Amino acid sequence: MILGGRVSKREQTRSRILSAAWQLFTENGYEKTSTRDISSAAGVATGTVFSHFPNKLDLLKSGLETQLNNLLTETAKSDTSTTPVDRLLHFASALYPFYLSQREFSKVLFKEILWQSQSLDPQLNAFKHQLAFGDEQKLAYVDILMDVYFMTLLAGLNDDAQNDVSLIEKLEEKLKFISVK
Repeated sequence: MILGGRVSKREQTRSRILSAAWQLFTENGYEKTSTRDISSAAGVATGTVFSHFPNKLDLLKSGLETQLNNLLTETAKSDTSTTPVDRLLHFASALYPFYLSQREFSKVLFKEILWQSQSLDPQLNAFKHQLAFGDEQKLAYVDILMDVYFMTLLAGLNDDAQNDVSLIEKLEEKLKFISVK
């Protein structure tokens, strides 16, 4: 909570824990990072970590949400697209490099979060509305676009020969077959 324009001590501590966790997850991997490692890197007691996050998976989800929010906010600033497909390609050009730059971590991330997606639903739904330009009638179409986006990403994460440029090209090829009637 921000009090009088200042971030509360609790929020500062939470942010420090989240930052330390994300750094350790990307450096050492999710599985090899313990909450004890996180508390040590954040300079807090292990119990303090649990007072902010119930478990390590919640740290991972919160970290991903923070990273994606920052990336999506920056990417939106340069968005001049006029169609859902163009908008998806614009965002994919920022998101694919994000995931591919830490390929092994991204695989673990999807493995851990795939079946926990309800926690990311608000963020995904907001992104879908953004892709649909707020048009409720285009949401089913955008769902299909998102399916293609994620399947292309997952295939790329599992193929070390793929890079962000080749994934965008594959995504563009696939999206040519989908049109709004």
